[in-house]
Amino acid sequence: MKIDPRLATALVIVVGIGLSALAELYLVDHKEFLFEGSDLLLFWVGFGFVGCVAIVVLSKWVGHAFLMKHNDPYTGEHVEAEPGEGSDG
Repeated sequence: MKIDPRLATALVIVVGIGLSALAELYLVDHKEFLFEGSDLLLFWVGFGFVGCVAIVVLSKWVGHAFLMKHNDPYTGEHVEAEPGEGSDG
């Protein structure tokens, strides 16, 4: 039996949101709130999920824009990687 990776990912996300919702119900005091809207049920679950996705997207952008250098170590010139480069065949 083979499990589709997209289905498994979706299942993990749904289970994670469910567990986070249960934790919010038991751990967050809904009598006091920091700002308008933070007293809504599942607000902090959504806030955490959106924050996590934003961190991943921003990190990937920074990595591709600034950290990944494709320069020839001998000449310092920019080198475009060709498909199949570095493989035998």
